[in-house]
Amino acid sequence: MSIIALAVGALTVAAVGSGILGATAPGKADFVTQNAIGLVGALLLALGIVGVRPALAHVAGGRLLRWGLVLVWSGLGAMAAGHAVAIATAAIGTGPVQNDLTGAAAIVGIPLTIGAHLIYPGTSLVGLAMLRARRAPVALCVLLTASLPVLLIGVPAGLTLGKGALGEIVTWIATEGQIGAAWFAVAIAISVLAQGRYRRPASV
Repeated sequence: MSIIALAVGALTVAAVGSGILGATAPGKADFVTQNAIGLVGALLLALGIVGVRPALAHVAGGRLLRWGLVLVWSGLGAMAAGHAVAIATAAIGTGPVQNDLTGAAAIVGIPLTIGAHLIYPGTSLVGLAMLRARRAPVALCVLLTASLPVLLIGVPAGLTLGKGALGEIVTWIATEGQIGAAWFAVAIAISVLAQGRYRRPASV
């Protein structure tokens, strides 16, 4: 069940950030629905990582793994809180109170958005921990380790390309896209490990 939650959560986070569900904004009919999907995705991904932590500890360990997971969970918590705030604000309705709450939610959303970006350095640390342990496929280790560098390179590249389709795609790949791919790959790798199909490489 943990692997399923991890895989579904990873795909959901990636899908919500991709724009395939459509662009939304406060006041639109699908605003609450999309934020609810994002909230569920973040929670599933966080719970999935909690569930597979023993398997992660089998292929990585030490402080790098611990700090990496703390950062990832903190980032997912901030992401989930951001979606929850958006849903709560929209549920108030219309009128002066709602307008005041929208402004307050926008202010609260700033640190939550910043906090959500902790996912990327956290994922990179998990990848580095795997590289050091040398018990996981190198491709998987590199995919995770590249998370922060891809963010730092891809987001400015996407902004440079502008608000067109190409810029949006590049930005998505550098953010939710790569996070979804990385943790979905972790789910697949752990599933293979659980079935005994992956063998630890010989010591060098």
